[in-house]
Amino acid sequence: MPVSFYDFKRLHSVELQKNALLLFSEIIEQNSYIDGKYNKIFETEFAKHQQAKHCILVANGTDAIELALEAKNIGTGDKVGIPGITFHATAEAVLNRGAEPVLIDVDPLTGLISIDSLKRILSHTFLKAIIPVHIYGLPAPISKLEQICRPRGITIIEDGAQAHGTLLDDGEENLERGDLKPVGSSDNLTTFSFYPTKNLGAFGDAGAILTQSDDDAQKLLSLRNHGRSSRGLQFFGRNSRCDHFQAAILYLKLPSLKEHNKRRTEIAGQYLQLLSSSLPELGLPGKNFLHSSSWHLFPILLKNREQKLRLKDHLERKQIASTLFYERSLGEERPLLDIPGERTLSTSFAEKVLCLPIHPCLEEDEVTEVVEGIKEFLA
Repeated sequence: MPVSFYDFKRLHSVELQKNALLLFSEIIEQNSYIDGKYNKIFETEFAKHQQAKHCILVANGTDAIELALEAKNIGTGDKVGIPGITFHATAEAVLNRGAEPVLIDVDPLTGLISIDSLKRILSHTFLKAIIPVHIYGLPAPISKLEQICRPRGITIIEDGAQAHGTLLDDGEENLERGDLKPVGSSDNLTTFSFYPTKNLGAFGDAGAILTQSDDDAQKLLSLRNHGRSSRGLQFFGRNSRCDHFQAAILYLKLPSLKEHNKRRTEIAGQYLQLLSSSLPELGLPGKNFLHSSSWHLFPILLKNREQKLRLKDHLERKQIASTLFYERSLGEERPLLDIPGERTLSTSFAEKVLCLPIHPCLEEDEVTEVVEGIKEFLA
């Protein structure tokens, strides 16, 4: 049975397509293509969904990180800590600002930024900012990072590109699900991507920055629109406006995010139950993340790169998709080979990690097919 990694045909149902075309027709009729009414409605609703005061839509997730850095006056010569497991756009945004990325190692079981590595780096390096990444939809330990960074005046910018609906959870005891707040609810700037494959995806590129600060929101509104403001041009920005069509799609899809994430959680639970009970040698995300992660991806850890690639080939022969997020850690990418920091555990994690299908349209028998394919290979 073929199992796809993404399934836009099922996700974008006939009904959704029909509703999208109705919105597009409305936008065309109104000749309102940039910063239209659906931009404003979505910004309000997504801010509410993530418990932020402000949402500022921008052109894409990379711009979101760059603009967040610029809003916090982080630029030429400033050192910014980034985890070794993330999409390279996190580093790209830092470099595009003229700042210097410093690699922070990761937890060997999750790929999330390592508190211990950060402490070691801060013992000999001054960081003006760090960008923890909620990788795979798993929540980074934000409150613990704040305890370290705030007394030192280090800015935290959260990269939530894979974390739409993720709940912040540092593993504190006695916390019920209802006590957890979503990514974007902290006092840090939080960036999102709405690339089509995300849990909440547009029909093209789009991004956003969430903030609790009125001042940051006003600055970001100007920065995304060439520096314009009600007081005239105070500084130059850039053209990073989200077009009205993409905002309309996000507005259309947002009401389904909670249900889609619930389905992702159910699939993650199936994987955890079936794989942990029969294949204890596999490295799996901790069950403590089951209800806090948005499960953008489901990573498993093999023994080494060779075994990982052989499993991927085995699944492909059975028409079961899997993907390498990420085949290399940041410190192994050619433009980043010489940047400072720690990378040992990140390199090891990248060698072992393979991601399984977990889109919200996946059926139970498809999950079983994936698990049986892995069992067959490891047997």
